[in-house]
Amino acid sequence: MTDPTPDHSVVEAHIRGLKRRDFLRLSAVAAGLVAGSALLRPGAALAQVPEGIAHMTEGEYAVWHRLMQVLLPTEGSTLVPPQDLPVMQTVDAGFLAGMPPHVLAVVKGGVAYFNDAAEGPFGAKFVDLSDADATAWCDALASSDEAPARGLFSALKFLVVTAYWAIPPAWGPIGFDGPVTEAWGLEYQGNAPLPQA
Repeated sequence: MTDPTPDHSVVEAHIRGLKRRDFLRLSAVAAGLVAGSALLRPGAALAQVPEGIAHMTEGEYAVWHRLMQVLLPTEGSTLVPPQDLPVMQTVDAGFLAGMPPHVLAVVKGGVAYFNDAAEGPFGAKFVDLSDADATAWCDALASSDEAPARGLFSALKFLVVTAYWAIPPAWGPIGFDGPVTEAWGLEYQGNAPLPQA
């Protein structure tokens, strides 16, 4: 029986093949396809997306949701399972909603690339990978020698993990009571300079 885990040198070779220009071109094409599909079939792109999601298509939601499952494995711990919290709604309303259209288009293209590029080394899109292969794909991107691959994964990871920890019910198991500025009633000072000694 052959080992189903792909050779990491194959993954690395695929990532090394990613050029900045290719990534930007793919981002623009993916953003155009997403926008075009929404125009051709109004409302169809959001058909299976849960309530509270306004800036993700059905396909994008599937990628974000799968990434959440891979990045936040809480089974067997005291942490709140991410599926019990509005993590995806926080990504959508807290981050994607505030992005200028050109930045949102690049993020959407990055999500499409992240999903599709897993086919090279793993033979399936990210959303269809086993937990082990999905984790291996994330690890390969996170440790890649290629800056675009690392940057893409870091950005997606930041949005998902930050969205989880931005939700107060997630704080209880780690004993965090919230920002001390609120608990102590401190007035917000903006970007005030530090006191001089």
